[in-house]
Amino acid sequence: MSDRYVDGVFLAADLAVRLTIESAARTIRNHRGRVERARYQGVADDRLHLVLDPPPTQAEVDRWAAVFRRWWGLPSVLDDHDIEHLDQVMLACHTYVCDLLLRQAVHDPAALRAYLEQVQVVSAAAD
Repeated sequence: MSDRYVDGVFLAADLAVRLTIESAARTIRNHRGRVERARYQGVADDRLHLVLDPPPTQAEVDRWAAVFRRWWGLPSVLDDHDIEHLDQVMLACHTYVCDLLLRQAVHDPAALRAYLEQVQVVSAAAD
């Protein structure tokens, strides 16, 4: 695999993860009711998952997991159209986002890279 391909996979996955974190936090907030929506007015979408109180539950993550999938577009932006390979990338992204939401952790590109390394689509490298 070329370095250019690996960087492309990582950048595409990173963008999909960032969009998914925002979408997931908004979905969870919005389905908690009007009072919850008002409570977080003014909180930036990319920080919302960090301040949800109570934190997202496993039940919420499981219920809305289908909404969290912003990686459906990855096949169109990656050079490799091997569906099995792309499924591994998408599953790694999904697992990373669910874990991040449950821990209310800040997105860390190095941690995402570690998830992608597990499915052997990127190698360890400095971002």
